[in-house]
Amino acid sequence: MHKREPSLVKIYTLILIAILIITESISAQGFNVFNSRNHPELKWQVVETEHFKIIYPERIEGIEILAGTIAEETYDALSKNLGVTFTDKVRLYLSDEDEIENGFANPIGGGYSMMWVNVNGFRAGRNGSVKWLRHVMSHELGHIFHYKAVESKIGMLQYVIATPISRHWTEGLAQYETEEWNSQRGDRWLRKAIFDSRPGFRDGSSVENGSLMYAVGNSQLRYFTETYGDSTLAKMFSWRGKRLGLLEYHDFEKAFHETVDGGYDAFYEEWRKHMNIYYNTLAASMERTDSLGSESFNMPGQFYLDMVVRPDDSLIAVQSIPSMSRQVRSLYIVTNDSTRESRKVAEGNINYDLSWSKDGKSIFYSRRSRGENSSLSNDVYVLNIETGREQRITHSRKAAFPAPGPNESEIAYIVNEAGTGNLFTRNLETGEEIRVTNYKENVQLSWPVWLADQQRWLLYKFDGDWNRKFILLNPESGEESVLLDNGQGDNQRPILNHDGTKFAYNSLQDEVPNIFVYDFETDSSRRVTNLFTGGEVYGWIAETDSVDFERLLVNASETKRRDHLFWVDVNRTPKSQPVEIPEAYSNWRLKSPPNQIPFQIEGDPSEVVAQYEYQPLKNITHIVSFALPYYADTNNWGLWGMTNWMEPIGKHLVTAFGSVSLPTPAENSYGAINYQNNQLYPSLTFSAYSFPANSRFYGDKFLVEELTGGEVSAVWPLDTFERSYQSSTVGIRFRHVNVDPDNYDFSGNPRIPEPVEGRQTDLQIEWILRKQKPWRLNAIHPLDGYGIKARLLGAEKVLGGEVGYFEADLNAYAVLPSIGAHRFYLHARYQQQWGDPLPQNKVNLTRYDNITITLPDQVFIQFFDNSERVRGYRQYVAGKRVLFGSAEYRMPFIPSLQTEILGLIQLGSTSLTLFTDAAIVGDAIGQDGSTNTIERWGAGAEIKNELQIFGLKFAHSLGVAQPVESLFEDDFVDLYYRVKAVVPF
Repeated sequence: MHKREPSLVKIYTLILIAILIITESISAQGFNVFNSRNHPELKWQVVETEHFKIIYPERIEGIEILAGTIAEETYDALSKNLGVTFTDKVRLYLSDEDEIENGFANPIGGGYSMMWVNVNGFRAGRNGSVKWLRHVMSHELGHIFHYKAVESKIGMLQYVIATPISRHWTEGLAQYETEEWNSQRGDRWLRKAIFDSRPGFRDGSSVENGSLMYAVGNSQLRYFTETYGDSTLAKMFSWRGKRLGLLEYHDFEKAFHETVDGGYDAFYEEWRKHMNIYYNTLAASMERTDSLGSESFNMPGQFYLDMVVRPDDSLIAVQSIPSMSRQVRSLYIVTNDSTRESRKVAEGNINYDLSWSKDGKSIFYSRRSRGENSSLSNDVYVLNIETGREQRITHSRKAAFPAPGPNESEIAYIVNEAGTGNLFTRNLETGEEIRVTNYKENVQLSWPVWLADQQRWLLYKFDGDWNRKFILLNPESGEESVLLDNGQGDNQRPILNHDGTKFAYNSLQDEVPNIFVYDFETDSSRRVTNLFTGGEVYGWIAETDSVDFERLLVNASETKRRDHLFWVDVNRTPKSQPVEIPEAYSNWRLKSPPNQIPFQIEGDPSEVVAQYEYQPLKNITHIVSFALPYYADTNNWGLWGMTNWMEPIGKHLVTAFGSVSLPTPAENSYGAINYQNNQLYPSLTFSAYSFPANSRFYGDKFLVEELTGGEVSAVWPLDTFERSYQSSTVGIRFRHVNVDPDNYDFSGNPRIPEPVEGRQTDLQIEWILRKQKPWRLNAIHPLDGYGIKARLLGAEKVLGGEVGYFEADLNAYAVLPSIGAHRFYLHARYQQQWGDPLPQNKVNLTRYDNITITLPDQVFIQFFDNSERVRGYRQYVAGKRVLFGSAEYRMPFIPSLQTEILGLIQLGSTSLTLFTDAAIVGDAIGQDGSTNTIERWGAGAEIKNELQIFGLKFAHSLGVAQPVESLFEDDFVDLYYRVKAVVPF
């Protein structure tokens, strides 16, 4: 077989890496990207309307009529507002497979959208009188129309040569066209950021930046259209430029500059000044936090997600995020005294619905967990605060908002039944569940509170008539009575006082949350705070010997960079004064598009024109294809490129890439085709290829093997081992391949077996378990984590295979705490082979560090061998067994070098490491060709730095090491540079 020149093979390898990273980023766009599961149990159906195909699982049949009607109403308004129409029908995918309150849109294939439906959510995170299906469908269609408005004839390739979409403007457009300006989708986040003089949402300083990004976009679209008109907006989207006189594209910044004098930068300054005038004028009529009559204090964490006070007021459960760098949801128990001693009791995806048991021994909350068919759904948990034991109370129940029930051993919670919330109670001793409500229509419930004196349930209800309100429910008769029916905005989260006569709540009538108290005896409410940037109540403390008034625990802050807590007198009277804001500065909030979508839409069966079963193969969609010329030498030039296709649900993904050498097509062409099938619980991948891979340092050279053959693999995520920030998978691969090493000469050194060509048929089984918590510097200095990888590989002389051997590989690591942010890192690995592999594939210790980069999961080729090296040595050793261990003491050194090169390469954080490596190689090939046992033990120091190229982060290092036996001696010093991940897998 013809061997290509090593230099050309290396170039091909780098091109392949780039192609595969691009492939991964653009092909992972289905529901399974978010939930990591395939859900083959779902049977998908289609209904067609005039402009849409609504695709949905058979089990939620009945939703398609309303969905189709909402889609057509949205189409009618947006097509008129933006001057956009579609030739082909737009695909809209609906799913309730997971309890996720979200949706997304994609410009691929003319645009499609995926949305999770039938959620009982749409509560604390939203407000207004729009139900979830109308909200999510119209919003995502706003994106689809935006994509269409800026569409180019070169398709997805315009995203390579231009920036057609600015994230905050596409979110702002979707909100402007389909929603009203309100608190949760704009005002509360924007006013705080403006008041804080930090309206930027890319500064990485706040958990509110995500919401702020929506708010900035929403307000800018309203201000833009108020100032320049909706026709100018449509005109700006229609702008097109050309590259090389041929490639048509739309670019956000250039289109803005052609439309508005000074471009987006000038517009941004005008918008910022306008917002400053409006919000600072409004601030003059309301309170600041310094008027609350108490000093602010802090609990564990920088941002508070939820809190609840123990019934005896002695402890406070606090859910918070430590920092923007360390976004781990953490649950603490804090003593309610001057010491505020705290201890962490839980972490992970805990929802914002904490409550205490009546006896104060346990905390109730819900988590999003794996349930039936590996679906993600909310379930209720009970945490014993003394033992730290967490017990799952419900399974696949879609249950949230747990609260103490009427009896000591009872717990209550809201169950999501196909988007309708209903109240249930459960006996914690017997497990018996009792239904309390039986709503059938589109009703959502949250925050249940049992009123013992009244024998009633207090509930927050979003009813079928689009009204949000507190109700009192008689569980015996089902009779309801409405509280606070005064039309003064959303009133949320009741906090009961100790004798059950009053409750505090958050109201959004000011477009920020402010606190009110309702009195059952007088059936009236009064205001407690009038804060300009808002405040939320978390608890109600009774008066004590030391404090002669009842207090509310309030979270209020005037900066987006951290939250602050206050004890606020329940009986305080807030200050306010009237202020008039000129309409010229306030009208932008009321600006609406010329054609508006009704907020309340009823399903119209006449919209449906066809109905049938969904066929994934017929919906395979082209993503992107390209071909570019290349030149290696006079005998090797031609075209290289790729093509990528997908089915939106993710059932089928196809990628092909490679090159064609025009002078010598047989010798110098290469390529691969990869097909992934997600119709079963495991993901199946079928690959055929002929290309250079398995590259690594081999002796003192860089060996690349050309692989020609194919493989079938299956990857199955395991629910059994899934925990917060922990995942596990098992993978199986069957492969037949011809291995052809490049043409280096390795003769003359018996320690380095001469690489040979050969055919190999093998079966590999691999299990991986790993845990890694969020941390900004995980690529360079992880604070915690562990992993285990067990791999078995067997090759046999079948189907043309020429080698037979068996290999076992057990790999494990752990990151352990030390002083401050210092960490111990431990790594151990054992490899053993039986039989005779190809000579170059014996287990070994390398002379140089092979490059290891954590590539995206769908990059199906491993380009760099991950053999170990004992730092301090520079000899290659191959054998039958390798036992390797490494211990490092890692110390963060410089937070960031803050260096950027050519706008593409960034140098980030730096750390210093002291280390020692050791290894034993059994049946190692000696210098004279004989076999023996070789031992190595090295030590040294290393400086690691975080390198970011095209958004991909990895660590590179400069180090010095010596054998321990000659440490600090001058005869040999191993000075090295390496690019190596800080954890092995």
